[in-house]
Amino acid sequence: MGVAGGLAVLDSTGNVTSPVSTTASTASDYSTVGWNNPLTWTTNSGTATQYGNPKVAFNHRWTMGYDTSGTAQVDDYMPPTHLRLGGSQEFDGVPLFVHNIPYSGGNMGIVEGVFMQSENMRGSIAGVGPSYASGAASYDNYDAVARYTYAGPSSPVFTTTGSAVTAPDGLTHIPTFYSWGATFANPLPQTWSDWIKSHNHARMMTNEIGINPASYKNATFVGEISGYYTNSAGLVTTILTDGWRIFNQTQNFPNTNTGTETPGTTSLDGTTPAIDTVWSDFGDPAIMFGVYTKAFDNNVICYLPGPTPHASPGDINDPTGKINNQVRGCEGIEYDLWNDDTSGETAYMQGITVAYSGTTSPSPDSYDMNLAGGNANTLVLSGEWYSMNVASRSFASAGYGGPAYTKGSQKVIADFGQSNRPAWDADTAWPAYSHNMRLTIWNTRNADDTNNQNDYSDITTSMGVQVDGHNDVHQLSMDGTTQEHLEFNPANYPNGISLCGYTGCGFSVNRQGTPEVDDNLVINDGKSLILMNTNNALAGYFYASTDGNMHILGVNGPSNSTFVIDAGLKSNGAINAPNNTYSSLPTTNTNAGDQRYCSDCYSSSSTSAQRGIPVWWNGSTWTDSLGNTVKN
Repeated sequence: MGVAGGLAVLDSTGNVTSPVSTTASTASDYSTVGWNNPLTWTTNSGTATQYGNPKVAFNHRWTMGYDTSGTAQVDDYMPPTHLRLGGSQEFDGVPLFVHNIPYSGGNMGIVEGVFMQSENMRGSIAGVGPSYASGAASYDNYDAVARYTYAGPSSPVFTTTGSAVTAPDGLTHIPTFYSWGATFANPLPQTWSDWIKSHNHARMMTNEIGINPASYKNATFVGEISGYYTNSAGLVTTILTDGWRIFNQTQNFPNTNTGTETPGTTSLDGTTPAIDTVWSDFGDPAIMFGVYTKAFDNNVICYLPGPTPHASPGDINDPTGKINNQVRGCEGIEYDLWNDDTSGETAYMQGITVAYSGTTSPSPDSYDMNLAGGNANTLVLSGEWYSMNVASRSFASAGYGGPAYTKGSQKVIADFGQSNRPAWDADTAWPAYSHNMRLTIWNTRNADDTNNQNDYSDITTSMGVQVDGHNDVHQLSMDGTTQEHLEFNPANYPNGISLCGYTGCGFSVNRQGTPEVDDNLVINDGKSLILMNTNNALAGYFYASTDGNMHILGVNGPSNSTFVIDAGLKSNGAINAPNNTYSSLPTTNTNAGDQRYCSDCYSSSSTSAQRGIPVWWNGSTWTDSLGNTVKN
């Protein structure tokens, strides 16, 4: 000590007298940097205390402090092997900056990488490329990623079961289940025992089915370690749990009270206990240690507690209880895409891409994006006039800009498309091309507006069907064959509605609500045009019969109803009065002036030889045209 080449020493101020130089630095246990003192906060509703802690720590659980009995308070949710960076007390800011310039493919093409799976770092290499000439020949960019995250599958750390697993001690370790945990056929090997001792709350998954697997995604019992027992050699012989459960199922199904279950012995719905062979195949009962069944690649939480001027102190995790919180807004993720390329052609910007890749269709409850929760706006699309709001084959929504100012210009508002062929036939050219049936909403300008007078009355909004077209999902236009459609505010009937067929519009309602017929009005044989009176009661109806005649009926039938014409009547054809015999001429339910033809009547002013004359009812008797009574 104190000689050249010897150990560095401290001077009276505690500084090293010469630089320390080494090629490696190793810390085996409990290394920390920047220790904080315990803090007690006074709030306007009490006090709150948090233990002292390091700003940087690794390779040991954080001993937060000691209670009044001298018992160490250990954060048992901190893993025994870890690296923790950053402020660990309230109001303790420790910024962390990571800077790099990616220069190659794979992990050398990223600044920060986070990989969650059981493969090692080489197996988790980032999908950033290309790295070879062949890759560049089939790809259009050298990629670089600021933050790369990957969530993948993971095998159990180890599995206690029979001979299907070769244990480090060469013995079998088949579990025997109880409602409170499990014992093993042989004590667990040293490495497995040490892992259990140092990994509190480890997750366990059994291969014992406890509910009908045909109805539930996960039908086997699961649990978390709450304790263990060892033999004199320190090997684990028993594990404890606070209960074996089936995911998302209240015990004693279908009852609502919580009960206890024993894997391999009981079930929730009467299913016969059995061993799973779909997701595992051990042959014997098994416990898989250190597993997860659902992976989140990225979980972002944005939390607003609201005004909290009188919040009580929290616990050790939240000593001040968010008292007097001033955060009033929160945005989960914002992507600001900055584009300084004025050409508008050479450079492209893409915000978020969700690209599903699988060998078969996923389960029906899978999705690419889920917008959940009762927010004021579930989806906000704030594009410009030229932006395509939604681009897809089945639904597309165009930009906000309207049709051009020239008469006849059209602009699609929205388009709903569906193939006329089911399933995969919709995308195939065999045996024949499918057709795209498109329910389309579009605007049409009816008059030139070159002075930009913003005359909305010249815009007709239509809704109808197009066939085919929309080959580019990023563009919307009237590029298909227009079929039947409705027109709102049509050019011929402003503020009205028109009903249009394939070749034209024939029936409209004008702005007063009056029907307008621009083409032949067809009422098919046997169908009626029904007329209602001002009391909304049936007054009569027209219909064309198979006898070739047009029939007009009153509500009470032809014998006692009157068809009144308040204008002159001109007929280019014959007018045929009802045909009666003298004995059948009515004397009731008749009105003065009623005319009929009597086939066997003659006028009293003539002889009986002149039979078959028109007759009129004068209010009391039937007469001829001169008022003479008729005879038979």
